[in-house]
Order: sequence, then C-alpha cells, then structure tokens
Amino acid sequence: DDVIYTFAAYAQRLERETSREVRRAAASRLRVLVELLETPSVNAALRRVNWAWARDWELGSLDQPEARLRCRIILPTICAAARLQRMGRGCGCVRRAPTSTEQGLEYLAAWATDFLDRTDVRAFLGHAPAGAGLPTRHSQFDRVECDAFMDDGALSSDSDADEGASPRKAMGASVGSMARQQGGDFQDDCHAEFRRREHEGQEHCWDMPDATSTRVRGQNYLKDRIKVDSKSSMLELVDVDLVKTFDEIEHYSVDFRGRVPALREQGDSRFYFIMNFRLTPIQLCVVWAVPKDADWTSAPEGVLFQRFLAMTTEQRSTRLKVIPRVLEGPWLVKQGVPERPGVVGKKLACEYFMGPNHLEFSLNCISSSAGRRIVSLLTGAARHFSIDLSVVLEGQAQDELPERVLGGLSVYKGDLSRLTAR
Repeated sequence: DDVIYTFAAYAQRLERETSREVRRAAASRLRVLVELLETPSVNAALRRVNWAWARDWELGSLDQPEARLRCRIILPTICAAARLQRMGRGCGCVRRAPTSTEQGLEYLAAWATDFLDRTDVRAFLGHAPAGAGLPTRHSQFDRVECDAFMDDGALSSDSDADEGASPRKAMGASVGSMARQQGGDFQDDCHAEFRRREHEGQEHCWDMPDATSTRVRGQNYLKDRIKVDSKSSMLELVDVDLVKTFDEIEHYSVDFRGRVPALREQGDSRFYFIMNFRLTPIQLCVVWAVPKDADWTSAPEGVLFQRFLAMTTEQRSTRLKVIPRVLEGPWLVKQGVPERPGVVGKKLACEYFMGPNHLEFSLNCISSSAGRRIVSLLTGAARHFSIDLSVVLEGQAQDELPERVLGGLSVYKGDLSRLTAR
C-alpha cells in the first residue's frame, strides 16, 4: 500500500487534468505501477493483503484513517492503473495481463471495484447507494472514477486531528462504529430482513424459481446423453435463512437460532428437506417441504427420492447435485461460480441429519480450497447479487429417469453487508 500510495498523485492527474502534456507525463509514471502489479509475486501478495483486510473490515477492527486511505486512494489508484493498462494494450505500450483472470492487474481492479460498491463501504465514504446514477461502461472497474475515486484534497488529511500524523499509522475509531454513525436511514436499511419476495423490483429477498428452465437428464440419457427441461420443482420452498454468524450452526433443523422449530410450532408437519450451506461467517439455510398433494410419488423422480432417503451418507453424496446460476453480482463471483451441475458431496465435507420428519444436508463449504475461494469472493467483495440455485438428485438407473428438479431457490439482490449477526 505504501508503494501504491506514491503513485496516487499521478493517477489523480491522469483522471482529472485536461492538459495533454500533464496527462502524458502522469501516464508514463503510472505505467511503472502497472508493470509492478503485473509481477506475479507482487500480485499474489496484494491479493492476500486484500482478503485479510476485508476480513478485518467485517470484524470492524480497522482504524478510520487507514480505511479511508485505502478506500479513497489505494484501491482507486489500482483501478486507474488498470484503465491505463487497457487503453495501452492497443498501442503495445503496456504489457498484456496474463491469460488467467486470477493473476493479473484486472483481477485486482475488479476486486477493488466490487469492494467499493458494497453498501456499507459506500455509506462509510458518504456516497449514494451502489449503482445510483452511475453510467454503464465497458469495464466494471471504470465506475470507480465516477464517485469513489479520490476527491479534491484526498491526499491530505480531512481533519485537524490527523494533521502531522502518518496516513498509514493514524489512529481513530473503528470502521464499524463509523458506519453506524452515518445516519438512522442507513442503520434501518442494514437491518432489513431477508424475506420472501412480495413484488417486482424488491431487493434483498428470496423466492421460488421456475424449475422448467433447468436442464436435467432425459428419459433415455443413459443411451443418448440427451438432457431435457425439467418439470416443476418436486418440493415447495418454505423458508430461506441468510445469516451472519461466527459460531457455526452445524445442525440447523434443531438449533434454537434456526427457524425450523418455529415452523413446527406453527403447525407445519410436512416432511422437510433442508440444505445448510456453512460458509462461515455466512450461512444459507434453505427449507423445502414435500407437498401434501405431491403428484410424483410413484413417478421415477419419486422412486429416486425414496431411495435417496434410505441411502447411506456415502451413497447420498454421489447423488445430490447443485446447479448454480449467478444472474447478477460481482465479476469475481461470476467467474468463480460456473453454471454447471456439481455433485458437492464429492468435493466438500458434508453430513446428513435424519429425523422423523426431516432430512438435513449440512455442507461445510470451506472444507476445500475451491470452497474457501468462493466464500472469500462472497464475503470479501460482496454487493448486490442475484442467483438461482437448483437441486437435483442424479438418476443413475433407467427407472430413475427422467430427472426432475428437487427444489429451487432464487435470491434477488442479496446484500451480505445488510446481515446482522446471530
């Protein structure tokens, strides 16, 4: 960060000066930073610093001056360097980024943009909600120059208390307390409940998706490998719980912090299938129920479901597939979550909890490097995201085909920064 800070003035001149000579000189100096951030060892080190810093942000353990410096100077300077790199590729004056999106300056700039677009970050900086009035550009990290880049005087202290102190070592109140001081409206918004969607355009909510757009194995898949559109979901979506907790809820169905006990007290006695995605410090718990008038009990999908309930953990882990589709979200999340079926029990540690009227699939999403990476993407660069999730039991025998979506979930503009700890 100290090295990047030394290039901030050149980035500011390149963004704001109208003189061609001044801009040319600033670009020449900033190309040194481009080359530096493209160096694999430097790039990898900065990525590690970014994720560690994001975790400290979540814990509210950062000092105000350091957080302000990084959000208003360091991260926008990285984005300015990436814009310069892209402009220079055509003329060959800036070296191309590596082909891997995880190893270049573009990755760093996309991460910075995603972080600066978070609701809590924008509130801390005093900006409008993410996306408000921002123009659409060719590259998503171009948006940083609109209102998140350094304002006038950003290279100097904003308060008398900071004068004379190093911007890298000035002390102050925590970021968490600063965010809480931004105003009652923001505080109320942050505590908005994650609930079922009631109308079009509603944000931070969930609903049951249209399963018929999901491709599943057809009647003769074992012979012709042809997939077909699924029928409607077998199970009814009852509840979705998205929470922040540092004390992991391993068995959600019976935990007092979960909602299943309350659903039972309200008189719902149907059989529940529950998926508990443990992405500490985030947990996504989805509750589906077998409809009382289910029309599939004697169909191939019903036969497979009954077999699945009677299987061992090892057998179940070879059958349950999750198909994600990121509809809207950070570029990094879209890159990290491909739209293809995944038999998650083969990749991640999981447990099944069987009760008299429920089966819970509890998945430890940070038990593999790939899972930890997805969690880091979500918690470290999260702003609004929309995602469809379909769950399918894999048909491996002729009498288990065609497949059918077991249950589905749609999240509309979910915002992890609005979650309260439980």
